[in-house]
Amino acid sequence: MYLREESLITKAKSSKKLPNFVWGTVLVLLIMFIGQMMGGICLDPVYFFLNIFSSNEDLIILFISLMADIFVLVLIFIRVKFIEKRKISTLGFAKENWLKKYAKGFLVGFAMMASVVGILFLFKGVKVETNPIQPVGVKAIGGVLFILIGWIVQGATEEVVTRGWFMNVIGARYNATFALILSSSVFGILHLLNPQVSIMAVINIILVGFFYGIYVMKSNDLWAVCGMHTAWNFAQGNIFGFEVSGINVEVSTLFDLKLVGNDIITGGSFGVEGGLIATLVLMASIFILLKLDKK
Repeated sequence: MYLREESLITKAKSSKKLPNFVWGTVLVLLIMFIGQMMGGICLDPVYFFLNIFSSNEDLIILFISLMADIFVLVLIFIRVKFIEKRKISTLGFAKENWLKKYAKGFLVGFAMMASVVGILFLFKGVKVETNPIQPVGVKAIGGVLFILIGWIVQGATEEVVTRGWFMNVIGARYNATFALILSSSVFGILHLLNPQVSIMAVINIILVGFFYGIYVMKSNDLWAVCGMHTAWNFAQGNIFGFEVSGINVEVSTLFDLKLVGNDIITGGSFGVEGGLIATLVLMASIFILLKLDKK
């Protein structure tokens, strides 16, 4: 299943600048903040342009907020290319079969989210929203496909920053285990200011980080986890209609579902990734990933 080749951590050792874990963590936070701020300013005119073609203002606002992450990508690519003096491909972007790898990751991410929702259905933790306030079903397909573009950018950005760059430069300076733990923890920290965040939600996001991090270390590939991340968020918000990491994304969805029952189990207003069912699915996914690697 996994490639046995020069690891991304080994490739990161060619960097002219390897930050220590404190400065590396600060850089992650700075790059995310500055990049998103630049994106918000530079993409502001796009809002007025898109308003000409769509009356769904919430859809446009969410799309622009997701697309703003392009500027985060630009900053991290500048760091790698001109400060660390290495190729962008060393982040995990090999050209061979890149689309196949991405599609495979997308299917895995979708399956994981569908598993969470399926288990919730079995335990009556979810029901269909009878009074939706957003386009649902066939009439929502245009908006769903449109917002998918934003999720593709957003998912790739977080993976490039945390797994493609941060985890590997920390691994190159220290060791792989410390890099995996730190990058996953920082990934959780990035969501601490999200609405309705809880301890369970942060634990689950850290577990997501572990799953993606282990996959990257075992496969030496970033394409697949970019697909996983995108599918996880996209399915959660615009296929099943839940909040995504506490953020209301009611702009268009194929199915408008509502979480009911104990918030600890379902995730409540944070979305399903804040609940115990998601914890179990993520832990099972990590276990399966490790077992497949041994085979």
